[in-house]
Amino acid sequence: MHKLAPSSLSRLRTLAATGPRFYQISVYMRRLETLGLVVGTGRARPAEDSAEYEITASGRQELIERYGAS
Repeated sequence: MHKLAPSSLSRLRTLAATGPRFYQISVYMRRLETLGLVVGTGRARPAEDSAEYEITASGRQELIERYGAS
């Protein structure tokens, strides 16, 4: 289990609720990806410096176990 910054937790909850989304590439998204909570889909928008991410099964489990169902 990992302590997440409020903005990272918000992004994780949004991905769980809405499915894959584009986010600007940032340290927050890289950390979520490194922890295995999200994964890049391979789609990108270079002009906006953004990539599409989706939540992983372990990301959903982390939300449920640590933060309760959203």
